[in-house]
Amino acid sequence: MSPSQFDFNVLTDTRSDDHSLPAFMVSTTRGFLPRQEPITVLPLEFSAVESILNRMPVKTITGEPGLLGTFTFGETVLKELPELTAEVEKYRADLVVMNALYRDYSFLASAYLLEPCHQRYLKGEPYGLGRQSLPRSIALPIVKIADIVGFKPFMEYAGSYALFNYRLEDPSKGLEYDNLRLIRAFEHGLDPRSSEAGFVLVHIAMVRQSAALVKGTVNMLNGCMACERDLFNKGLCTLVEGLKKINAVMNTMWNKSKPTEYTTFRTFIFGIASQSMFPNGVVYEGVSEEPLSFRGESGANDSMIPLCDNLLQIEMPETPLTDILKDFRQYRPGNHREFLEAVRDGAESSGVKDFALEDPLSASLYLQALDQVRDFRWRHWCFTREYILKRTSHPTATGGSPIITWLPNQLQAVLKQMVEVGQHCGSIRGVSDIMDTANLQRETLKKEVSKYCGERGSSNHHLRVEAEQNHINTIVMASRHIKQSFEERRKGESALSDFADYVQKQQALRRPPGTQQDSGTFEDHDELDIIDQLGLSDEPASRIPLRTLLLDSADESIAGLGELLRARLDEGHGETLFDIGLENNGDSMEFTEEDWGKALERVNSVADGLKADIKLLMTRNVGGEVEVGPANDKEKGCCGKITVRRRPESVDDVIETRIAVVGNVDAGKSTMLGVLVKGGLDDGRGKARVNLFRHKHEIESGRTSSVGMEIMGFDSKGEVVVSNVTGRKLTWEEIGRRSAKVISFTDLAGHERYLRTTVFGMLSSEPNYCLLMVAANNGLIGMSKEHLGIALALNVPVMVVITKIDICPPQILEQTITELTKILKSPGARKIPIFIKNREECINTATQFVSRRICPIFQVSNVTGTNLDLVRTFLNILPHHGDYNASAPLEFHVNDTFSVPFVGTVVSGVVKSGVIHTGDTILVGPDSLGQFTTTKVRSIERKRIPVLGCSAGQSASLALRNVRRKDVRKGMVVLHKADPTSTIPTLQPKVYREFVAEVLILSHATTIKTKYQAMLHVGPVSQTCAIIDIDRQYIRTGDRALVAFRFVQRPEYLTVGDRILFREGRTKGLGIVKSLGYDREKPLNPEGKEKEKEGKGGG
Repeated sequence: MSPSQFDFNVLTDTRSDDHSLPAFMVSTTRGFLPRQEPITVLPLEFSAVESILNRMPVKTITGEPGLLGTFTFGETVLKELPELTAEVEKYRADLVVMNALYRDYSFLASAYLLEPCHQRYLKGEPYGLGRQSLPRSIALPIVKIADIVGFKPFMEYAGSYALFNYRLEDPSKGLEYDNLRLIRAFEHGLDPRSSEAGFVLVHIAMVRQSAALVKGTVNMLNGCMACERDLFNKGLCTLVEGLKKINAVMNTMWNKSKPTEYTTFRTFIFGIASQSMFPNGVVYEGVSEEPLSFRGESGANDSMIPLCDNLLQIEMPETPLTDILKDFRQYRPGNHREFLEAVRDGAESSGVKDFALEDPLSASLYLQALDQVRDFRWRHWCFTREYILKRTSHPTATGGSPIITWLPNQLQAVLKQMVEVGQHCGSIRGVSDIMDTANLQRETLKKEVSKYCGERGSSNHHLRVEAEQNHINTIVMASRHIKQSFEERRKGESALSDFADYVQKQQALRRPPGTQQDSGTFEDHDELDIIDQLGLSDEPASRIPLRTLLLDSADESIAGLGELLRARLDEGHGETLFDIGLENNGDSMEFTEEDWGKALERVNSVADGLKADIKLLMTRNVGGEVEVGPANDKEKGCCGKITVRRRPESVDDVIETRIAVVGNVDAGKSTMLGVLVKGGLDDGRGKARVNLFRHKHEIESGRTSSVGMEIMGFDSKGEVVVSNVTGRKLTWEEIGRRSAKVISFTDLAGHERYLRTTVFGMLSSEPNYCLLMVAANNGLIGMSKEHLGIALALNVPVMVVITKIDICPPQILEQTITELTKILKSPGARKIPIFIKNREECINTATQFVSRRICPIFQVSNVTGTNLDLVRTFLNILPHHGDYNASAPLEFHVNDTFSVPFVGTVVSGVVKSGVIHTGDTILVGPDSLGQFTTTKVRSIERKRIPVLGCSAGQSASLALRNVRRKDVRKGMVVLHKADPTSTIPTLQPKVYREFVAEVLILSHATTIKTKYQAMLHVGPVSQTCAIIDIDRQYIRTGDRALVAFRFVQRPEYLTVGDRILFREGRTKGLGIVKSLGYDREKPLNPEGKEKEKEGKGGG
C-alpha cells in the first residue's frame, strides 16, 4: 500500500544563521542552492591557504599574472603551505565553515595535480601526466574535511567549484546575474566578464530557479499519493514552468562563456578516474599508500535533471553508460542524494507515470515536462559539441564519462519515453509540435553521434545507438497519434542549413571563364581559421602597444597608428570600426577623460592625413549624446567606438553594399524603403512608397510586382545623405556623388504570383545581405517563410524588421515575436535572434554581423519613426560582406536590359569577377544557338553616374555598341574577347545544355524521377529544366543526390561551383553544379539503367 503523503523534510525556512546544519539542504525557497550565501574568507588559522589561493589564478584580481600563469603554483604549495589538520578540527561543528574549507582545499588539490597538464596544453602538446601524488599539506586536511561534510576528497560541482563558489557584489541586490562574482578561479574567472566566470555563474543562475522544481515535485507526489488530480496537475505546471526558466538561463551560456575559451580553464576541472593524466590514480600522502581515484567536477552532478529523471520515472537503458550515471549520484551533497532517493521511491510506490497517463490533460503536462528535460539535455549536447568536440580530441569528459556517448545515452532515453507518452495525450493542442521536435532530434542526434564516433573510431556505440533507434522506430510505427509524414515534412527543412553551408564552401570550386576546371574535390580546413582568430596572419600590424600609439607624442607612435589605420581601412574596403580605450583583447586601458580626449584627437588627426573622417558611435564613462554607460560597475576607464571611413576621390571609391528586401505582401517593404531613402515619415496611407513604384498598376494597388532598385547614401562622417528640402527625394546621381558608402536596396515582390520575379531578383542581384520585413499585425505568413528559406538556401546573412508596431496590439506583437523566434531557431535556420532595442545593442550586433548565425531583429514604425534611427545606424556601420576577385578574367552577369534614347542598348548587372573599362571589346551571350556576339563597351554608369570602369563586386550598367535590345536578355554574361596579340591562347567560351549538380530536395509531396521538370535559377539565368538522370531510382524530400539536368529552351553559360535553385511553384530544392555536360555512356546510376534494359527486354 502506497503512503498518502510525501514525507521528506523539505525546508521552507533555510535557517541561514544555523551553522550546525549542512550548508546544502533542499528547500522550497532556494531549491538546490546552499541554505545561505557561501563564506568568502577563511578563518585566520588558514591565512596561508587564503594567501596562496589569492595568488593562484592565471590572472589575479589585480590583473597581474598569478602562480598558475607563471607555472610556480606547485613549488609555492610545497614551500608555503603548512599541514593544518589540527586547525580543521576546531571548526568541526561549524558545517558552513567546513564547506568553505572543502571548497578551497579542493581548488588547491586540482591546481596542484593538473598544473603540468595546463602548461603542456598551452604549448599545444597533449595533456601528458599530472602530478601523481598529493602532498600531505593538502591530502590530510581535505580527507578529514570531506569526511565531515560528506563529500569526496576531490573537487565537486556543488560543494566547491560552482554552487558554493559565488559571492554577492551588493548583498541588497540578491542573486541577480550581474550581481554574482566568483570567490575562487583558476584562470580569468575573477573578472565577471571572462568565460570562466560566465561558465560557473550561468550554472548558479540556473540553480537559482530550482525552487520551483522542488515545489512541483512535492505537489505532484502528494497529489499522486492522495489521487488528487488537480494537485498533481498543479505540481506538473509548476515543474514545467521552472524547467522553462532554467532552460532560458542555460541558453545565455553562449554569450557568457565563449566556446573558443572553454578548454583553457577546463584542464583544471578534470578528475582522476578514467583520465589519461592519472593512469594509476593519485597517492594521497599520509592517507594511503594505495592510489585513490575520484571523478572530476561535472555539470552532470547537478541535482535538477536527476530529480526529473526520478520523478518522471525516465527509464534508462541497462548499459555501462547508465552505470556511470548511477556512480555520479555519489558526488552530490548528502541531503540532495537523500532527497533524490526519496523522490525515486515515492514515484515508484505511487506510480507517477501511470497516474499521469490515465488522463489526457495530465499526460500532456507530463509530456511537456519530458520535453523540457529533452530541451535541457539537447542543449547540453550542443554545448558538448561546440565547446569540446570541435576543440579537443581528448576522449573523456571532466567527470570521466565518454565524451561522445554519455549525453546521447540519457537523451535517447528521454526521446524514447516521449514517443510512448505521446500516444496518451489525445488531441491536446501543442502535442504534435512537441512530437515533431522530438522526432527531428532523434534523427539529428543519430547522425551527429555517428559522425563523431566515426571520426574518433567509436564504432561499438554506433551499433548500440542503431539498436536503440530501431526500438524507438517500432514504437513510432505503432502509434496512431503521431503523424507518419513527419520525417517527410521536416527532413528537407532540417537539412537546409547544413547543405547551404556545404554549398558555400564548395563555391571555392568555382573557376573564372577561360580557365581549366579542377576536377579535384574542395576540402574545408576549419583549423586554418585559427590563424585569423589568434591574429597570426601576415597582415601589417604595429608591434608598439596600442595605448602607446594613441597617447605617446613620438613620431614613431603617430606613424605606427597611421600604418595600423591604413591596414584596417584596406581590409575593410575603405572603412573600419575602431575601439579607443580598449586593447585588442577587450581589456580596458583605464583612460582618464584627458587621455580619452587626447586619443580621440590623435585618431582624428591621423585619419585626416589618410583622407578619412571619423564618427563617434558610442562612449562609456565619457558623457555626451552617444554615452551608453559603463559595461559593469567596475569599469571606470573612458572608452568608445568610432567608424573611420575614407573620403572617396571618385565614384569608383564608394563602398557598395547590396541588400535584398523581401517579405510577404503588405509587410511594408516599399514604405520602409521610402522612409529610409527620403528621410521623412509615412502618413499611414502609402505616401512614402509612391516614388518607388515603377508601373501604374503598382501605384494603384500599392503592391510591388517588379524588381525595384533604391539606394541610400552615407557620407564619410556617417551622416545619411538626404535632401535639405523635406520630402524631396535626391536623384541617384546626387546621392552617388555625395556619398562614401551606398546601400543598394533591391525591393522584391511579396505576392505569390510574382515569386519567379522575386527569386530572380535575389539570385541575380548578388545580395550581400537579406532584409526580411514582417508586419507585426500579420506575423510570418504567406511568402515570408518562402523568402526566408531562399535566403537561407543562398546562405545570405539575414536581418529582420518588424513593421507597423504602432497599430499592432501588444499581445499580437508578442505572438509574432514568439513565432519568428521559433522559426529562426529551428534546425533548418539555426539563427541566433538578437532583438535590437538600444544604440549599444545596435552597434555591437552590427560589428558581429559577419557571422551568418546572428539574426538582428528591429521593431519599427514608419509612421511614428520608432527605432528608425537604430536601423539607419545599423546600415551605416554594416561591415562589407562578400568575396570577389578583381584579378580574375571578366565575368559580368546581366540581370536587366534597356533601350535608352540617344544611347542605345544598355545592360545592367553585377561584375562577378575581373574588371571592365569603357572601350573594352567584349563578348555578350549566349543566344538561342549558344553563340556570343562581339561588341564594345560604349560607356559605363554606376548609380547613374558615368565612370571609366568597374570591378568585381560592383553593380553597373553597360552601354553596348551596335547591339539591338532584342538580341540581349536577362541571364546572359559579358566576357572579355580574346586579345589576338596575346601569346596566351583563350578559347571561345563554352555553353552547355546539360550539366550534373549535387542537389538537396527541400520539399516535394511525392517522389522525383527522371523527366521531372521545374524552373531552375542559376544566378541571373531562369529557365525550365528537365531531369535526365539521377544517381538512384528516385529522390524525395530531404535526399541529397547527383542529378543530371537539361535546359529545355537553350544552352546557358555555366561554371562548376555555380549555386542552383529549382522550384515548381514554391521552392523544391537547391544545389551546386559539379560538372558540365553529361555523358550518356556513363550514367549516374549504372545498376538502375541495367535493370531498366532488362525490364524492357523481358517485356
